[in-house]
Amino acid sequence: MKKIIIILLGITLIVVLSIMAMNLKTGAKATDTSLIAFAVEDTSTVDKIEIYDSFSDETFSVVRNKEGIWTGENGECVQQNITQMMLETMNKITLKGYVPKAAMDNMKRVLMANHKRVKIYQNGEWSKTWYIGHSTQDHMGTHMLLETPDIKSDNPVIMGMKGFYGILEPRFFADPRRFQCVNMFSYKRANLNEIEVINRVTLDDSYKIKINGPDDIFVSSQGKEITNINKDNLTFYLNGFENINFNQPNFTLSPKEIDSIKNSTPDYELIIKGTPLNYELDLYRRFDPEYNLADTVVYDPNYLWGVKPDGELVRVQYYTIGPIIQGKTVFVDQLQMPN
Repeated sequence: MKKIIIILLGITLIVVLSIMAMNLKTGAKATDTSLIAFAVEDTSTVDKIEIYDSFSDETFSVVRNKEGIWTGENGECVQQNITQMMLETMNKITLKGYVPKAAMDNMKRVLMANHKRVKIYQNGEWSKTWYIGHSTQDHMGTHMLLETPDIKSDNPVIMGMKGFYGILEPRFFADPRRFQCVNMFSYKRANLNEIEVINRVTLDDSYKIKINGPDDIFVSSQGKEITNINKDNLTFYLNGFENINFNQPNFTLSPKEIDSIKNSTPDYELIIKGTPLNYELDLYRRFDPEYNLADTVVYDPNYLWGVKPDGELVRVQYYTIGPIIQGKTVFVDQLQMPN
């Protein structure tokens, strides 16, 4: 009888120990997974992304509206491709490796001192937060730390992205200028009523186009009618007013420098009267930042400074705006120039 009792106790002890071992293994697996579970499997449920940059002390949030369009938190227009890049990163992020134990304490201090915090919301609820630090020495991984409503990791890990070779930190930023839409104006030819270009660099290249109908277009320069117009080229010119964008916001000039530009006379003025709104753009030549020969003024052949109707100063690519402000070279038939 004693032997049976001993056998039963032994079996019971083995079962209990097995259950405890399984629980410990399961618990360890859950904890390990929670440290690296950065990925968002269904990014269609992400409806808000809040980014904080500890270095610049800036915060910017984007939200998905009912139509599925991403905007700033106050409804500002933002570039959709930027949020798509972030969502792609959330979906494809993967573990690259673990931080060596000897380097862990220093890595944690560095990451918490300088990081980008990305709070991810799904279906209106906070789901997880990424703390994004600096890259590995080979620039093939990024030190990151994860926080969820259930747990915050104590130790950073090294993360990468499927199909991407590089660091993840530049894919997230909090500077609102990098999010803003770059569109200036867009007019179909049928919606244009009048175009005036004042060219103070070459005054004779100024002109005004009055459009009274498809076959009733009057072109003048400094009050005098221009008769040698190539109509096909003029039609081509008028078709070029759709989807005109600036290159980027101002990242270089100080407020004092901006005021100095605005208080000076524009080199070019573009005045558009059309449907539904009119548009005015002041343009200023930009000194070539790569040319520093003393006593020589050289202008940048690629970019101009532009002041939009709302007063914002932006950098405009000459490739985009040049054909519009140099229209006479397009639609005036040089072969028929009067003597």
